[in-house]
Amino acid sequence: MKLPNIFKIFKQERYVGVDIGTSSIKIVELSKIRDTFRLENYGEIKFSEKEAPMEVYEQSPLKMLDEDVADLLKKIIADTGVSAKQAAFSLPVFSSFSTIIELPPMPKEDMEKAIQFEARQYVPIPISEVSIDSLVIGEEKKKHDEQKNSSSKEEIQQAQQQKLKKKHLEVLLVAVPNEIKKKYQHIAELAELVLVALEMETFPMARALLKGSRGISIVVDIGARSTDICIVDEGVVRISHNLEFSGVDITKAYSAFTGANFVEAEVKKKVIGLNLTPGQLSEAKELTGVVDGIIGETERIIHSYFNKTGRQVQQVVLAGGVSRMPGFLERFHEHLSLPIVIGNPFEGLIYPQELTKTLNDIGPTFAVAVGLAMRR
Repeated sequence: MKLPNIFKIFKQERYVGVDIGTSSIKIVELSKIRDTFRLENYGEIKFSEKEAPMEVYEQSPLKMLDEDVADLLKKIIADTGVSAKQAAFSLPVFSSFSTIIELPPMPKEDMEKAIQFEARQYVPIPISEVSIDSLVIGEEKKKHDEQKNSSSKEEIQQAQQQKLKKKHLEVLLVAVPNEIKKKYQHIAELAELVLVALEMETFPMARALLKGSRGISIVVDIGARSTDICIVDEGVVRISHNLEFSGVDITKAYSAFTGANFVEAEVKKKVIGLNLTPGQLSEAKELTGVVDGIIGETERIIHSYFNKTGRQVQQVVLAGGVSRMPGFLERFHEHLSLPIVIGNPFEGLIYPQELTKTLNDIGPTFAVAVGLAMRR
């Protein structure tokens, strides 16, 4: 969508976020204004508006021809009026790999070799076939026994030295198959964009929804093809899980429950959702089973993180189109006692007031694109 000219009086450096999902391409253009961002343009285009919804949702962008994806991308750029050329693209969680490894403190020149060596133990495909990126995100102290009541100076020094030895660097490791990286580079080139970054979608999503919050949140993104759940602790994605449960599964379950075809069930899902009578809910076992499966996995990850780190998740942030399904938020509240909110990546950005309702409605599905445009 092209925004009013009043927001284009002052020329600012702009950045583009491109989210190539399983059912559509979303694009967001932002400009930096002091400590915040201004929304310049945004838009979405389906992969094939003429195809049946089921075919669209089951199609993977990784299987489409680069030229077809680039043509759609050029169309949405023209329709929205996006002018920036530098763009960051999202990578589906299922097409890349990330983990946090621990390394002892070492000189910078030795770090790269150590990371390459460690990566061989975690990356499931040959290192020669992937591009490795890494980021030191902090220090972690291992649990260890130390004499708490040291009385002598020598004992105190020994305890401090021992404590120092126990410190480890935490390094975020990301691996992207070279074949996939080349595909996105080719798409960007065909679309006449300069690819400045490729990010696994959980990272920009967390950036957009949490805006640098230093607390501990769990983000649950229910997409068309799958659900991504990640824990963000002090601004860093610590754990990321991908589930088979998806928005399409909920629509299929709704279709089975109501007897409606897929298109009708998709409409009923958005309008009625889980706002059913107790009797209807008890009959819709497949429908509630999918939703409760997402909730149950969220709860399991929360408990697992606490058992591993002793740190308690403070809030649940929902994203994806399903998060706005009637009754979905309330169903989460029934099972979890934590604060639960529907994420809005446009919150805190500068944009015309008349867009507030529209952006609130589409916000949960635009988190990745917004986060990508915020990257620079």
